[in-house]
Order: sequence, then structure tokens, then C-alpha cells
Amino acid sequence: MNQKRFAITLLMLGDITALYAALGITLLVRYGTNLTEPWEIHRVPFAIVFFIWIMLFFIAGLYEQEAWNANRIIKERILRTIAAASVVAVLLFYLIPAFVITPKTNLLTQIMLSIGLIVGWRMLASVLIRNTSKTHVLFFGLSDESISLGRKLIEHPHLGFSVIALVHTENTPLPFPSTGDMPIISLNENLLEFIKEKKVSLAIVSAELHSNMELVRILYSVLLSGVRFMDFPTYYENLTGKIPISRISEVWFLENLAGSRKRVYEFSKRLFDIVLALLAGGITIILFPFIVLGIILSTPRDVWHVREKRARPGDGIIFFRQQRIGKNGKPFYFIKFRSQLLGAEHMGNTKEMKDDPRQYAFGTFLRTFYLDELPQMWNVLKGEMSLIGPRPERPKYVAQLAESIPFYSIRLLVPPGITGWAQINMKNDASVEDAPEKLQYDLYYIKNRSLVLDLNIALKTIWVILSREGR
Repeated sequence: MNQKRFAITLLMLGDITALYAALGITLLVRYGTNLTEPWEIHRVPFAIVFFIWIMLFFIAGLYEQEAWNANRIIKERILRTIAAASVVAVLLFYLIPAFVITPKTNLLTQIMLSIGLIVGWRMLASVLIRNTSKTHVLFFGLSDESISLGRKLIEHPHLGFSVIALVHTENTPLPFPSTGDMPIISLNENLLEFIKEKKVSLAIVSAELHSNMELVRILYSVLLSGVRFMDFPTYYENLTGKIPISRISEVWFLENLAGSRKRVYEFSKRLFDIVLALLAGGITIILFPFIVLGIILSTPRDVWHVREKRARPGDGIIFFRQQRIGKNGKPFYFIKFRSQLLGAEHMGNTKEMKDDPRQYAFGTFLRTFYLDELPQMWNVLKGEMSLIGPRPERPKYVAQLAESIPFYSIRLLVPPGITGWAQINMKNDASVEDAPEKLQYDLYYIKNRSLVLDLNIALKTIWVILSREGR
């Protein structure tokens, strides 16, 4: 979406400018106006540092839509990210001989100036995005999804869209005059004058309205006035990262998924899965004795009563094995380090309780930093899972959800993943109640899967782990 690309490009260029401005001020204060030699010394090392910083900003989500508004939460995230980036810079300057800059106080001065300049720039950028690039939007078609999306745009003005009205396209009286801040108008009104008066520049049209010939003629006349058009599903998908429920049908799957196998992508992804799984496997071998010791010392009762407490044959003290459904509905057993008490499944589903009786301290530590997921690299190497994909579910839940949610089984077209698009966008993607929304995210991933999207998911997952926003 043009609006999104504009905002991301603006923020990134502004951040880079702020970083170099901070460096320039530092050199000016330190060396005076003769900056030719100091610039040559600092140019390459700081270019490397700034590249790493921008990557950390991306991982931290500072270019996501929620970060376009420089509120208190975003400012705190900026400070935390710069603090982490500063640690990386200090390690580079002090541990790598190639970074021979002296004195090191230049780095400290540059960091302090960067904090002030970037926070100030982000405050200015939020105003620029909200005002100078404001797009006046008119929705054609009255539905729960269009109303909900319109409200989201009103509640998040930093996205750069202003909802002018919703157009009621049925030949019936208006159901209600407005939905809060969004007025509702009918096709009988003079739309051309209304569009010119309100300076509408973008019209969002529901796909099913294309068969309404009267509406088509009206839209054609609107087109001549210079208004851009976009169908509602595409707009909704670009803005939310989900497939709208109203579009999930047999026709949608035939149009978007039938024959859409991406052989080059699938080969490349499998190659990356194997390489990264081997690297993570090496880390697992190094950490294995410490994790085993931590589990055993933290759960001595489980060690002595393993046969009595385990939920199923094969449920061990160290490892947790459970059947899940993989690609094309094929069952497999995935494996994790046991982060809950042995036989936790017999204790019921108490995830939302403050004092969950299934938890123990070291297991919570493993879950917080996703260390319990490391053994799943074996599932990745076997091809049962991928590093990135929809979450694998238990057979009984798949059967239950397939009966209650139309087209739920379509998510089984791709291998399940350790992390995925739904996991990084939802607070509780494991909830059965949230399964319909998770399906929307999963379908978005299946339709748009690519190495770029996988990289985006991987980087956001790193931020979730580092910020402890996960489980």
C-alpha cells in the first residue's frame, strides 16, 4: 500500500538522518570545523553500527503501523531498542580490533544525541504521517467488516486515513444515520458533489457490489473525478494482515490457492530450515545438560513418580511428546523440553489463572525464552515442521474446529511452524475461541508466503523473545 510504504520509508530515512546528524554534531564538538580526517576515521565503523541499529529497529517493530504514533509506549520502546543497540556498538568498538576509534567517549556522545534526535524526529514524523499524507476514504457497502475497519481507522489516526462516510448501496432506507463518527449516506445523494466537497481520494468497494449495474455506473462517474479505487478485501488485507471473513469461500481458494505451489520458494525455505535447525541443534546440545539438570532439580516428585503422573506412554521427565496434525492432515509427534509438571494435561486447562498449578519455576524460565522449543528442531530436520508456518494443533482440536469453522482444514496445506504470522500478531493464538481470527492470519500467510514474509516473521519473533511479550 502506498501509504504504508511512504510511512516506512519516511521513518527509516529520518532515523538514518538522525543517526548521522548525531555523529556529525559529535565530531563537530570534538574536533571543531576541520572534520575531513575525523570523518574518514569514523565513516566505515559507524556505517556498520548504524546498519545494525536499523536492523534492530526493524526487529523491535519500530516501522510497524503501531509505531507510527509516537506515544509513550513507542518512546519507551525506542529507548529500550537504542539501549540494546548501544550495547552492540560498545561490544564492536571494544572487542573488534578493526574498530580503532579513539576516544571511545565519541560513541557515548553519539548515543546520547541519537536518543534525543530520534525521539524528536519520531514525534515530528507522527504529525507528518497523520496530517500531510491524510487520505480521505469513502466505503461503498455497509457491513460489519467495513464498520469495524472504519472504526479502527478513526481510533488510529496515525495510519493516515480519514473515514468520510459509508455508502449504503441497497435500495432500502438507511438502517441508521451514522455509526459514531462515521456518517452513512445513500446512493440517492449527489455523490459527485459530496466527493468533491469532502476531497475524497480513495474509494473502497465491496467485491460483491460489482454485479450492481446502477452502482457500477455511479462508480464510473466517480472514477472520472480522479478518485482511486480499491476493492475491500485487498484494502482490508493490506491494512490488517488478515483475510476478511466475508471473502473466505470456495471461490476465494480457487482464485488464490489452486495451483499456487511455489517450488523455488519451497526449496529455498526447506534449505534454510535445515541449515538453521542444524545451528539451533548445536546450541541445544550445548545447553542440554544444564536444561536436564534444571528440570530434574526443579521437579523431584516427578522423577520419583514418573509412571503414576505421566499423561500417556512415552511422556517423560525431560521431554514432552504430543501428537499434532501436520501438512495435508498427516499426524506426527512433536517434542519439547518439559516446561510444565508431569501429567499437566490431567490438571485441566488453567492457562488464564494467575497461579497455574501446572507450572514450575524452571519451566517458566524455559517458556519465557522459548528454550523449551529447541527439541522441535528434530521435527524440522525430519520435515514434519518448518521454522515458520501455522501452529500445529492436536487431532481432537483439528476435528472440532474443522466442524465449527468453515475451511479450517485449508491451513493444513503447508507445513506447521514453530512460529508464524498468527503467533506474532495475536496475544493468545492458542485459544480455541480465537481460532476464527487465527484462521484469517493463517490464510494470509498461505496466500502471501515468501522468503521476505518469513524473514519479517523471524525478526518479529526475535523481538517477542527479547521483549518477553510471548507466552
